[in-house]
Amino acid sequence: MSLTRTTPDLRTTAPVLPPPHPVGRTVATPVPSFSLPWMGLTLFLVTILGFICALLPLGTAPTLISLSVLGGILYALRARRLPAFLTARATWRASPMLPLVLCLALGAVSVLWTPVRKDGVTQLLTFLYTVVPFLFWMGTLREVDDRRRWLLLRWATLGMVVGLAIFAIEVLGDQPIYRLEKALEGTKVDHDRALNRPAVLFATLAWPLGLALARLAWVTGRGAFARLPALAAMAQPPAGRAMPWAWVMPAAFFLTALGGTSASAKVGLGAGLVFYGLARLSARTARVVMIAVLLAGPVLSIPISLGLHRAGLTEETRMPWSFRHRVEIWDVAARRILEKPVFGWGLDSSRNIPDEGEVSKFHPESPIIPLHPHNIFLQVLLELGVVGSILHTWLGAGLALATRRLPAYAQATALAAIAATIAVGCFSYGAWQTWWLCGIMLAAGLLELNLPAGWWARGQGSAKARQKR
Repeated sequence: MSLTRTTPDLRTTAPVLPPPHPVGRTVATPVPSFSLPWMGLTLFLVTILGFICALLPLGTAPTLISLSVLGGILYALRARRLPAFLTARATWRASPMLPLVLCLALGAVSVLWTPVRKDGVTQLLTFLYTVVPFLFWMGTLREVDDRRRWLLLRWATLGMVVGLAIFAIEVLGDQPIYRLEKALEGTKVDHDRALNRPAVLFATLAWPLGLALARLAWVTGRGAFARLPALAAMAQPPAGRAMPWAWVMPAAFFLTALGGTSASAKVGLGAGLVFYGLARLSARTARVVMIAVLLAGPVLSIPISLGLHRAGLTEETRMPWSFRHRVEIWDVAARRILEKPVFGWGLDSSRNIPDEGEVSKFHPESPIIPLHPHNIFLQVLLELGVVGSILHTWLGAGLALATRRLPAYAQATALAAIAATIAVGCFSYGAWQTWWLCGIMLAAGLLELNLPAGWWARGQGSAKARQKR
């Protein structure tokens, strides 16, 4: 009798893992409290988010915030309690929750010395109504069972694939949809802005989407989308096995983005592909390299910024205009950081720091630092100082280390998504821009849906078992 098993046999015999219980004792798992309105709202909004990211990227923020707030209200009305994720001790011990809270606290205190206090307060309130509801929503997703996860993941994936297809049409067809929209409105066409925002959103979202497509193909084969309405249990890959082909969608999007105008998206996708390949070879090595980058970023950002300007790159006409402008911005930001290095200038102060008579060579009518420094390390140092930089490095390193607890098939994808986000943040939009933050949080939500119900408790149980040995 042959010991060889065909791919269809493996798909049909793939185990559906039982509910998790930490080793050595029985834990009462909270009964999920998901009403039909919660499921309908979540199913609808996660499906249309792909369209919104492609055509109305600024709408990512109100859509995700609405999903978080309304979903949280519906959950609370049914459950009459907070999600266990927010109250469990393990969340505060083994997740980046503590540095996140400390970052928010420092931002709140820094409002006292920010140049324009009103702007600082506005940014703080934006954090609160964006991040807090999202944490609540992530807590509810943690309690979603495998059957509902599978349904939500299928439709979210379908919406994202359609969104990526729309973006590809816009890139390859010279923005026919955008041109039609502007013609109907009678307003001016702004090619770069229309393509750049969707590009950087999908640079991060492509990774959990690629994992979802690979899992759909592995579990259901060619009939993946034919059975979308089915509410079936989600088969899980064998323990310790990496999910093949999860890199295909990000690689395809990288090739598509090469025809676009966003250099940041290309860099982000390239960094993600590098880290994905490294993590497939050794997830531990990829985490060490990522943490090293996070530690080096704040230390090296100032001397690199000053050095690029001294090298005369702002005058180098062979360089892209946008890069030359960034070199000017980075130089000014680095010098202002040295003036207030410990606690910085205050939250959302970048646009309001006195220019001391300096005028931009590229935008003489605008502030020398327009809105933000276009670099996440410089922005944190400029606004929150060395203290804030330490907390944000702790947060980033905590996220990288937290990938150890993920199932093996998801670790490379999670590290690639983090790498893509950091790379985009080094060159592109402001660290606090709401639509960009919501895009990152949406990627985290899609990654959560890719994981088996109760995955965090299994990881805790395995750790306890190793300790007992």
